[in-house]
Amino acid sequence: MNTPEPAPRHDWAEDLAHERLVDLTRSHLAAAQHAAAGAEAATVRLGFVQLARDLTAGRRDRP
Repeated sequence: MNTPEPAPRHDWAEDLAHERLVDLTRSHLAAAQHAAAGAEAATVRLGFVQLARDLTAGRRDRP
């Protein structure tokens, strides 16, 4: 029966570094998605405010 050779010592460090990089990337992606959702919501609210102002201004202009 053949036993597998133990992995070289540097492999675990590379694996750990890769896992940390992946975790950090996912964290940054989640933060960016959260920020984008917030920016989109703020844009929609600003659009409604502008629409309300335009409608109010339109009512004032009517005889």
